[in-house]
Formats: sequence, C-alpha cells, structure tokens
Amino acid sequence: MNAFDEILPSNDQPTNDSWQALESLLNRLTRATSTSQSVVEAVDCAKSAVRADVAFWYSRTNGKVTAYSSERPYPQERAAGLAKQIVDRLRAGSETLRWVNPNSGSDQIPGSAILATDPRTQGCLVVLTFDPARRLEESDVRVVRMAIKMLMAQRAQSQSSTKHLLNGLLHSLTNIIDAKDPYTAGHSERVARIAVLLVREMNLSLAMEGDIYLAGLLHDLGKIGLRDEILQRPGRLTNEEMDEVRRHPAIGERIVATIRPFDRLRPGVRHHHERYDGKGYPDGLAGEAIPIMGRILAVADSCDAMMSPRRYRSARSPYEIDSVFTSEAGLQFDPMVVRAFMAIRHEIYPPIYQKGIGESAFHAIESIVDHMTEGSMMSLPTIKETKK
Repeated sequence: MNAFDEILPSNDQPTNDSWQALESLLNRLTRATSTSQSVVEAVDCAKSAVRADVAFWYSRTNGKVTAYSSERPYPQERAAGLAKQIVDRLRAGSETLRWVNPNSGSDQIPGSAILATDPRTQGCLVVLTFDPARRLEESDVRVVRMAIKMLMAQRAQSQSSTKHLLNGLLHSLTNIIDAKDPYTAGHSERVARIAVLLVREMNLSLAMEGDIYLAGLLHDLGKIGLRDEILQRPGRLTNEEMDEVRRHPAIGERIVATIRPFDRLRPGVRHHHERYDGKGYPDGLAGEAIPIMGRILAVADSCDAMMSPRRYRSARSPYEIDSVFTSEAGLQFDPMVVRAFMAIRHEIYPPIYQKGIGESAFHAIESIVDHMTEGSMMSLPTIKETKK
C-alpha cells in the first residue's frame, strides 16, 4: 500500500483567515524586491493560510528545497525526498496534488500534504501538516494554488518590465561601443551573428545560442575604458599601449557583472582573446580551460576583423581567412570551432552585414530573464592572478 493516498474533493470553502492571508500576499508581492523574496513571501503566506506545520519551495530541476519555513524540527533533506515522492505521482497536466497518510502519528511522518505547481515554472509550493487530526482539505488546495498563481503573475509582470529595460540597455551599450570607434561600427553585431552560426553547427543548446548572441554584442564593451587616441591610432601601437588594449576584456567583464541578468555572459566577454595554446589574454588560459563561449567568440571576432578593412590594411579575402584558421587551429583557435567555421563558411562569405539587433536581441534577453532563477549556464574557471 502506498504511503500516501489521494483524497476526494470536498465542497468546503476557504475561511476568511485564508482570504485575508492571500490579500496580505498580494501586498507583500508588490513590495518584494527580488524573485527569491517573492518566493519566500508566497511560501510563508501559504503556510499561514492553511495553518500548515511546514512549507517550502521545491525545484523539480535540481531537487533542492528553498524558502523553507517550519514550526517544528523536520530535516530539509527529508522534505526534499517527500516532495519528490509527491511530484512523481503528479499526473501529466495536473497542477495540484493532495495526499493523506494513513500511517501518520509520528512527529517525523506528515499527516497530509499539498503540492501546487504552475506551467510557467519548474518549482512547486509544498505544505505539510503533522497532526493526524488536522487533514488538509480541498479548500486548502485552492488556497495554495491561488498563492502560486499570484506568485507567477507577479513574476511575469516583473519579467516583462525587466526584458524591456534590458533590451533598451543593450541598445544603449552597443551604440556606445560603435560611437567609441566608428571605424568598426557594426563589428559587434556581425561577431554575434557569426557566433550564432557556429553554435548551431556545433549543435549546442538554444540557451547557448541566445547567450552567445548577447555576449557577441557586448564582447568589446571594455573598450569604452580605453583612450580614443589608442583606439583610433592608424599605425602600430607601442608595447605600453598594447598592454592597455589587453585590459579591455577584463574591463568589459566587470561592467557586465554589474548587470545581474547578463552575469552569464561573463565567460565570453572576458575570454574572447584567450588563445588555445595558452598565449592569449587576460588570463593565459589554454585548451578547454577556456570557456566555450570564449573559444567561439575568438573565431567569430577574428573572422570579422579579417573580413573588414582597417585604417592600416585592406580586408582579407576568403581564401586568406581560410588559410589563417586552418594554420592556427590548435594554436590560436580551438580546432573544434575551426571545423565548425569551415562547415558554415559559405553562410559568412560575403560578409555578414549589420542588420540591426532588434528582435534577435529581445528574444535572447527573453530567454535569460525567463531563467534568471536558475543562475548562470556555466561558471568562470579559476582565474590565476595576473602580474601587476
């Protein structure tokens, strides 16, 4: 016999105290300043509204418990295991599940539980009671379900505002980059588009496709910290001036790191000038120690740089560009990325001209904001200290 049995719906209605708790939740969600705080408020409200002993947020993605609230000792590890057991019994298309335990009576065995989820999240709101005489009813299910619906509505509204804000910020930053060095205007957009082609050829995820596009747009952001006379110098730079230029990936990373939703772009912004043989900058990483975003952007960046004329040279031909990538595979560039480049070169020659960042940027931002609570896709490798 299963430890839990689903009980049939009843006609009982939420109490006035329950409705007051939900009304309070609306006010608290309005004042919440972060997604995590909103989750905490929803969990706390649900626990109070149904007079539960324990309430928490359970992630179906990683199996972890957060926003944990308990009136009695009950290990979070056990709570996570119980939540997984209930989730595994949730029927496809169903958003709520209510269970009772006929074997309850111990302080460590719940008497009944409610789990509520929503199609817009991989998380679940779970409440438990340990009192065998206190069975959670169908009215309690409606209250918990209402709490998570209110949370998701508030999150959707907040995300919509964030998406438009970030899209405007992205346009401003790319305009600043182009204004800093008008001779290379459109370079970042072309790098972003080339990088997307490489990601598709390498069969990487859709999330990576969006991330690499935004990282391509922002990879040279650190150049706003360089002197104009260096960026616009027609001839060769001195060693001291080159040292200053080599600072721009680290400067760009610091700027991107201040914009929380763009935090996941840091590996590409910081490491697009690393070399596969370890002779690049700013950290001298080698091989697969270089984040994949950095290795892809290195090829995309170099491709557009060679395709484009500069003050001191004319544009290189496709034959010359192919020759550089072939000879530098395993030295400057990741051989895997070079193979991908050679496979899609016909989509790049003639050059990818700037088409405006418009919808492509907004869709990439939309993906990032929708998954902000899951954190960055990848972590930065351990950075060795650079010599002062």
